[in-house]
Amino acid sequence: MKDSILYQTSAGLAKWFSLNKNKANHFFALMALIVTLCFIFQDYLFSEINNTGFYLREVLLFKVFWLCFIPFSYLTFFLSNKVKTVSDKKSIRVSLLILMAVVVLTAHILLSSFLISTLGNLWQFFEISTWRLATTKLIDYLGVACLFYILAMWVAEYTTKTTERLNSQKLEDQKNEVKVITIRDGKKVIPIPVSEIKWIESDKPYVAIQTEEERYLHSSTLKEILSELDNPNFARIHRSTIVNVSKIEKLVSRLNGDYDVLMNDGKELRLSRNYKKKLDTKFF
Repeated sequence: MKDSILYQTSAGLAKWFSLNKNKANHFFALMALIVTLCFIFQDYLFSEINNTGFYLREVLLFKVFWLCFIPFSYLTFFLSNKVKTVSDKKSIRVSLLILMAVVVLTAHILLSSFLISTLGNLWQFFEISTWRLATTKLIDYLGVACLFYILAMWVAEYTTKTTERLNSQKLEDQKNEVKVITIRDGKKVIPIPVSEIKWIESDKPYVAIQTEEERYLHSSTLKEILSELDNPNFARIHRSTIVNVSKIEKLVSRLNGDYDVLMNDGKELRLSRNYKKKLDTKFF
C-alpha cells in the first residue's frame, strides 16, 4: 500500500514537472516574472510613501537582471536535457552540469549588464560600462543567481530520473499484468483476453462480462474480479458496474452530479458521482 501511494505521488510530481510538456521551465520563468513584478511594486510603494517620483522606464531598466532569468531558465533546462544524453556516468554528468551553471551564470550577468548599460546610455539616464556594472553592481546578486540555477538544474535532473524510473515501473507493471482470465461454462473452461473486456456488471448471483463479441456469466463478485484483473485500465463506475477505461468514448453529464459513460460501441452506462473522482484519474 505504501509503495502504491509513493508511486502515485511520484507520478503526480513527474507529471506536473514533465520536461516533455515544458512545465518545469515554464514554472521557473513564471517565478522570475513574479519576482520582477514584486520588485516593481515595491519601488512603486516606496515612491508613494516617500513622495518621490516613479518612472516606469527607469524602474524597468534596473529590473533587466531579473527579467533575464526568464530566457536563461529555458536555456538551463534545454542544456540539462542535452547533458543527460552525453553520458550515463554520474560523475561526468555532474561535472558538465557544474560547467554549464558557470557558463549560464556568467552569460546572464554579462548580458544583463550589457542591456542595462546600453539602454541607460540610449535613454540618457547614465553612462556606465558593461564591465563596471557586472563587477560592481550585479555581482551583489551572484548568490541569488547561483541558487536559482542550482535549483533549476536539480529539478531538471530529478524530473529526468523520476520519469525514467516511472517508465521503467510502467513497463514492469505491463509485464506483470493479467492478460487472460478464465471462466467456467459447465465443463468447459473459457479463456477471455482482458484487452477484449468492455465492461463487467453485476447479474446476481453472477457477474456478466461483456467482450467485443459475447457476454459471459461468471460465478464471482465485482470486488473479486476487480482484484483478479489488477489492471489500471479497469475502474468501478457504479456499485454494480466495472468498465474498461480504454473503451470509453466520452462522459455525458446528467447535470445532477451523475454522468453517463458512452462506450465506443454506443452503449451507455451509468456513472455514479461517488466514483467520478476515481475515474477522472484514469480517464483524463
